Amino acid sequence: MSSAEERYRAAISTMDAAAREQDEQRGLRERRVAEAETQAREGLKNELGAAQKYAEHMDELNKRKQSAGGWATEKTLADKGRESLMQFGAEDEETEPTSSFPAYPAPAAAPPRPEPVPVPVPEPPAPAPEPQRPRGRHARPVEDDDDFSSTSWLV
Repeated sequence: MSSAEERYRAAISTMDAAAREQDEQRGLRERRVAEAETQAREGLKNELGAAQKYAEHMDELNKRKQSAGGWATEKTLADKGRESLMQFGAEDEETEPTSSFPAYPAPAAAPPRPEPVPVPVPEPPAPAPEPQRPRGRHARPVEDDDDFSSTSWLV
């Protein structure tokens, strides 16, 4: 009977090992799923932030367009923050004048001129199409110089 007991204990230990392995695999799958959900959530948060910035930018452009009377021009849609960046060279570099002329104060800037507000012009109504009158019995066909339907293009 010792042989039967040994086989019984071997079968039980094999079943226990299989159960442990299944538990470990289940735990590993659950961890991977949790990590994938976390990464997906973070990616969606990043995309949401970018979409919100885009929506805010489009709202700003629409506000500028409406404030300009509905005209979407380059000046209207230009980024207001970049207008002051009309510089050459690096911002950190400060050069001293090397001229021998005395430094005079810069003239006062003239006040900005108000932008003309475009007046929206309503579109004229589309002309009504002329009614087609029936052609007479002996009417001649209209000659069309651009009609190439009778031309053989395989020559």
